[in-house]
Amino acid sequence: MVETGPAADWARKQVDLGRVPVAVLGIASSEGISDLVAFGHDGGRQATADDHFALFSVTKPITSMTVMRQVELGKLSLGASLGEALPGFGSDRTDTVTLEHLLSHRSGIADPELDGGAPLREDLTSAEQAFYAGSLVQYCNVAFEGAAAMAEWADGRPFDEQLRSLATDTGAKGLTFETDCNPHTVHGTEAAGLDVEAMYKKKHPGAGLFGTATDLLNLGSELLRNSGKAVRPATLASMRRPRTTGLSHISIRPKPLRHTGLGFQMPANESELLARGIYGHPGWSGTEWWMFPEEDRCVVFLTNVLDTPDLGVDTNELFNAVAAS
Repeated sequence: MVETGPAADWARKQVDLGRVPVAVLGIASSEGISDLVAFGHDGGRQATADDHFALFSVTKPITSMTVMRQVELGKLSLGASLGEALPGFGSDRTDTVTLEHLLSHRSGIADPELDGGAPLREDLTSAEQAFYAGSLVQYCNVAFEGAAAMAEWADGRPFDEQLRSLATDTGAKGLTFETDCNPHTVHGTEAAGLDVEAMYKKKHPGAGLFGTATDLLNLGSELLRNSGKAVRPATLASMRRPRTTGLSHISIRPKPLRHTGLGFQMPANESELLARGIYGHPGWSGTEWWMFPEEDRCVVFLTNVLDTPDLGVDTNELFNAVAAS
């Protein structure tokens, strides 16, 4: 594996400047993995390319692809109602929350805390309404529990079993909701008021996966190949189509502004970037997973600190380094 180059130098810099204690950087193309390198150590643990990290919201596009497989089979539609699949949801709502709303942050579900004590399905069914479904955009983690419930309703199998099928089909077998994979400790949780162990117990389909760089690179390679092993080409094109353009966003973090498709995000301000058509997702723990279809590149950056943009980690620098490599 190549261990030098602009992207690897960028990842090394984040560790050298003390912004993050460890970093794993990987790059792949449609032909497979080309670069994979690890930097730093944390509490005496040296980072390696095979380490598991808490992916946080990088989980969302993986969950979305798992659910969209049921749409491909004709068992589920984007217009299907969550209330029909989960009768305990929304009994006092006058609107209809659809699968499309859930996967694009337009559900109007008031998001409960990630680490609350109730079971996740109970969090969903008891959640209050924040706005009329489809009228606004507000980031919502628990909506992905709704999408998982709809996939279970459509297929009959537990959601984690369905996700494991996707992982197996795409060479991402290390993806897991289980903590026995020995993931790196996530820093910054106390300051954020997050009980991360309580969050892990929920096995959250919007934030709970653990994975390695190799898992995400293999999955990214399949998407670049558009092979259909993850989702079919028409499905991937639909997932990359922005669903939030022109709608008002309710957000406490206005930058970086990104459009949302179905589980995937796309940079809204491409004037700052060398590449066009980028899609993927970041995670609160500093994780990044992005595809550059025009450049035939997938990049993975894994680390273990909450709110890395506030610490000076600028992913636009990474995007441009990848695009130019």
